[in-house]
Amino acid sequence: MKLLSLNRQMGLSLIELMVAMLISLILLGGVLQVFLSSKDMYRTNTAVARVQEAGRFATEFMAFDIRQAGYKGECLSDPLSHLDLGSATTDEKNAFSTSPAIQGWDNSKPVIFGAADNTRADTDAFIVKYAGDGKEFDPQGTNNAQTPSLGVEVKVNDEKGTGAYAGQIVLLGNSTGCDIFQNSNNVNASSFQRAGKNVEPGNEVPTADWSQSYQKKLTSYIFRSHTYYVRDNPGRLPSLVRKALTPSGANVIFADEELVEGVIDMQVTYGLDQDGDRLADQYVKAGTNNLVATGTGDWNKVVSARISVLAVSPETNVLEEPQTFVFPAAVGIERDDDYALYEDDGTVTIKNNRVAQVYTATVAIRNRLP
Repeated sequence: MKLLSLNRQMGLSLIELMVAMLISLILLGGVLQVFLSSKDMYRTNTAVARVQEAGRFATEFMAFDIRQAGYKGECLSDPLSHLDLGSATTDEKNAFSTSPAIQGWDNSKPVIFGAADNTRADTDAFIVKYAGDGKEFDPQGTNNAQTPSLGVEVKVNDEKGTGAYAGQIVLLGNSTGCDIFQNSNNVNASSFQRAGKNVEPGNEVPTADWSQSYQKKLTSYIFRSHTYYVRDNPGRLPSLVRKALTPSGANVIFADEELVEGVIDMQVTYGLDQDGDRLADQYVKAGTNNLVATGTGDWNKVVSARISVLAVSPETNVLEEPQTFVFPAAVGIERDDDYALYEDDGTVTIKNNRVAQVYTATVAIRNRLP
């Protein structure tokens, strides 16, 4: 019987190879699509997270200071000032004074401390002042009102003595009376010393009398004076900046502290108590309703502040279309810059397809609550 030999197929036919390649391309396209979608989602989520972080930190920094505005510890009235401010401008004098506790500028550059050069146009600015870092002492030795040095009892295990660095502005007092002055002793000293006139700002008359002889328990505070504004930064996003009193050798200067990058606008309205019940009757802009930019007028009637910041992402081309929304606090502003187009009715269009969001917080001044 003759056997038939069958030819076995070796390898793949051309048709099978093309089908396999097609299936592989389809699978590869699907994987690539998932990768691109994941990448886009990652960029979007990163941009949103950075905007949220910027807005949250910005409002928290400012809210903390606003709550403390006007706090003077045990001082029942404004302290006796020894600071040498004779040649200072009105704004500089206000910055070193406990009153008014809060003061603002509406869509204008603050003229305090030369901050105006890079302040972002059409954004608000405000200053808050209060006593911080309280430290209680018993008097030491024989203190009297006529000596510029004031001894205090410092615990043996207290490594920082009075806690006040040379050059810092100190608010000192108790229920009998209070003083504000520039300290010249180092942080580990067991006494406060009023500086002379050879430092900035210095004390007017170093030998002038204290408000009292300080024969009973007293509390010292570091005087805080913080100006918040939005600053333009060459080559990068604008940022929220705090100009704060900072020791520099024996002097004290107002140094910029960059807090949050990505804040392109800040608008502030102030809760004004018109009837004396310590509740805000209306929210108004600085420069209106007798809220004078020089610090005079009705600033002592402000019981709260409403702050609105506009934050944008560093990432561009995140969204398919430019983001447009209404920013009520910016009504009346018309501006076209690198980051946004503002229309008079409060409509804002964000440029370069960035992610943006407005964050608003209403903060009560604790010392003026009902």
